[in-house]
Amino acid sequence: MVSAPRADIKARLNELGLLSPIDPNANSRWSPAPRLDSIHGKVGGFLGNRKANASLLLQGVKELMYKDYELRDGFEVDKYVYSRPAADDIIDDLVTKCDFVVTCIAD
Repeated sequence: MVSAPRADIKARLNELGLLSPIDPNANSRWSPAPRLDSIHGKVGGFLGNRKANASLLLQGVKELMYKDYELRDGFEVDKYVYSRPAADDIIDDLVTKCDFVVTCIAD
């Protein structure tokens, strides 16, 4: 979980004219998913960010997971803007189709 910066850090950021990179509403909007006992034979979602190296990394992870965990299926999707969270329709689709989701950041 991400927590808000301490008061001394907030004060220093203000002195420098900077904003905290932490979304103050993140804890209220998202929570960790329950852990799976195993991903063997499950359906995986692979969420990319439209960056070339991220796509290569994600493809490699997907191939390894198919081989090592004998995934039943896998769905690849890219979010629209690499610097923003995935759109609700993408998240909803992944939730409906997948047992787990792998995402990556690479540039």
